[in-house]
Amino acid sequence: MSTLLLFAIAAFLGLGIATLVGANAMRIGRALRLLDHPDGGRKIHARATPLVGGIAVAAAAVVGSLLALAHYGDPQLAWLAAAVAAMFAIGVADDRVHLPPVIRLVLALLALGVVVASATDFQVLALRFADADRMVLGGYVGLAFTLLCLVGLLNAVNMADGKDGIVVGCGLVWTAVLTVHAAHGALLLLPVLLATGAALLVLLVFNLRRRLFLGDGGSYALSALFGLLAIYVYNDEGTAMRADDVALLFAIPVFDTIRLMAVRIAGGRSPFHADRDHFHHHLYARIGWPRGLVIYLGLVALPNLAALLWPGTAFGWLVVSFIAYAVVMALTRFVPAGRPAE
Repeated sequence: MSTLLLFAIAAFLGLGIATLVGANAMRIGRALRLLDHPDGGRKIHARATPLVGGIAVAAAAVVGSLLALAHYGDPQLAWLAAAVAAMFAIGVADDRVHLPPVIRLVLALLALGVVVASATDFQVLALRFADADRMVLGGYVGLAFTLLCLVGLLNAVNMADGKDGIVVGCGLVWTAVLTVHAAHGALLLLPVLLATGAALLVLLVFNLRRRLFLGDGGSYALSALFGLLAIYVYNDEGTAMRADDVALLFAIPVFDTIRLMAVRIAGGRSPFHADRDHFHHHLYARIGWPRGLVIYLGLVALPNLAALLWPGTAFGWLVVSFIAYAVVMALTRFVPAGRPAE
């Protein structure tokens, strides 16, 4: 099979899987008992909505990984598929029975720990920044640091998944950035990225029309997928992706998560306590949706685009991202709330 044909098949399958799931979302949600019901409090959507977007994105990522495995023969692609499937299963269990935070954390650490320990290309063994010396992380230190980053990203993505289009839109930005980097070295990841990107494009349409939500199954699968893909691309010397490029990729949801956890702890609450203080809540309440979505995704996409156009400047754009996030967050405090936060 030619490489171009492989890429086309991967994209076509991702597109087809997401279309099939989206068109039958309610039927699938009822059959699997994956429905998100409004409660008049935090959940104010008009009707029960199927939590099945994760099925499409996880299936597309796994199919893309297996296609790449068959073509390139790298066994670490099997571990990537296993990680996405395992994290999707944990997320679905949470959607179904609402697992306690500690149980979710333990299960995620076990699943990701097995994958990272077994596939060295998914381990962060050294930190390389633009125009800086390499900092080596040896053995268990690198493994622990990798798991800390992956679990932190899992929490950030899960917290960001509170308004239509955010995580799916971020996923599309992450797909585009990683595809550009992978094209310079990590070509075996392109079938995964193309299948996932095609699925996310379809899901964005269904999600914005409120035909489906990602659910925890989707956010868990996506966080594991993009976290591991970013590490793999970063570890490939040919891609010229540095640690500051990776940090910039996920900056906005991570910034918001750090702020939320700090505020909750300072207020004597659990850092995992649910509230309406997320960045997207403020954007929705003061600016509305989808205008708030445009601002959110703009804060994610534009600095990453600039870092691609001017390689080696990611740290500067990371600082710009933080300032922009802080400024927009502060400005929302001065705009009267026109609608309840969801």
